[in-house]
Amino acid sequence: MDTRKVPLDDLPTSRFHRKVAVVAAGGPFCDGYLLGIIAVALPAISSDLGTGALGEGLIGASALMGMFVGGLVFGPLTDRLGRSGMYTMNLLVFVVCSALQFFAGDAVSLFLIRFVMGIALGADYPIATALATEFLPRRLRGPVLASLVLVLWVGFTASYAVGYLMDGLGDGAWRWMLASAAVPSLVFLLLRLGTPESPRWLLSVGRTDEARAVVTEHLGPSADFDALVAETRTATPVRKGLPLSGIGELFRRGYGPMLVFCSVFWVCQVAPSFAVKTFQPQLLTSLGVHDALGASVLVQSFAIVGTALGMLVINSLGRRTLLLASMTVFTAALLGLGINPWATGGLVITLFIVFNLAEAAGSALQFVYPNELFPTELRGTGMGVATAVSRIGSAAGTFLLPLTTDRWGTSAGLYIAAGIGMLGLAVSWRMAPETHRLSLARASGAEERGHAPRQPAEHTRPGRPAQEQL
Repeated sequence: MDTRKVPLDDLPTSRFHRKVAVVAAGGPFCDGYLLGIIAVALPAISSDLGTGALGEGLIGASALMGMFVGGLVFGPLTDRLGRSGMYTMNLLVFVVCSALQFFAGDAVSLFLIRFVMGIALGADYPIATALATEFLPRRLRGPVLASLVLVLWVGFTASYAVGYLMDGLGDGAWRWMLASAAVPSLVFLLLRLGTPESPRWLLSVGRTDEARAVVTEHLGPSADFDALVAETRTATPVRKGLPLSGIGELFRRGYGPMLVFCSVFWVCQVAPSFAVKTFQPQLLTSLGVHDALGASVLVQSFAIVGTALGMLVINSLGRRTLLLASMTVFTAALLGLGINPWATGGLVITLFIVFNLAEAAGSALQFVYPNELFPTELRGTGMGVATAVSRIGSAAGTFLLPLTTDRWGTSAGLYIAAGIGMLGLAVSWRMAPETHRLSLARASGAEERGHAPRQPAEHTRPGRPAQEQL
């Protein structure tokens, strides 16, 4: 019998790894569905509840605002209290709030319900991605984390299709649209029951016997537990009870520049993305496209294709190249739409498709970079803060786009979105590292530096191979 021990980063793919990937996908799918269905329902909500442009912007951005709170609060809590305990509770909130939307009597109550849903969404990002990152072997880490973004856009597109089919239900159809989100939320809630705690987190708080039991039961006897213990002790001192975590600890340990990079590139992707996608039917109508809702379903489906493309090339092309190329293309598409407001419907749809393809391909990195660049004891905090900042950007963009286009026209809103893309491209060119060949400990810099402050300038210098950067 072969008793050779294999590090967790190099384990062969198992049934458990596949289960981790599937259950982690529940949050992003529900995220995409919850954020997408509001785009289809908004015109009817505005008419029924008399919201106006200001109310439309607030309702469209409400869940994104909640995600800021969820990421900021639950990211550090994930590092302090563990991953698995909150893994199912947030999906229970999805189910309850989705049903409550059906009974919303005014714009304020609908705003508050979706804000609470947003808090649960923001909590799921650091919880689900940290848990998946800490269980998955190196070769699966990038593709699986990227696939979570793919699933997000599958959920977003599915919501468009469901909303399109429900549009003919008559008065109050928007209530059924919003309540339909309870169905996928309940399915993934049931699938997540019984998910074990991360052994890396258990080791970081000194719960060695529990970590050994999880590794033995779920990863098999060939998993090298002793190597995991040595890696963890090199990365951080083992503390009994609650580990040291928080935003201040990120900066004290020298991870501030990486926090800035992850937050900025993410904001510059999602601020244009959610603003454009939330009001995509209205934008297409203003640009002369007939059957804008049907065109939106078609256009949005290319986000799935784009994310799948990003998932396929994230290891071969590399993280840095994928990020720079995607930002260049989607910025150019937005500029094209702004410069040519008189373009034919076919060209407008084509440019929207290019924007969706490119932005979605780069969005595959939103769950990858934060989880690779922060160590175990700070991973939830780093991911949570980056999530929070990104959602403030996306909420601001979603809130301001209808006000901007209402006052200065569609082109002005598209120019601003393109300008945000240019900012993200500049920051990524300066700061984006390459991590795809590295173990989790090396990607975060923990293995080489222990408790010493991180040296981000050396790690992120453009043009250097990953092996030389460390």
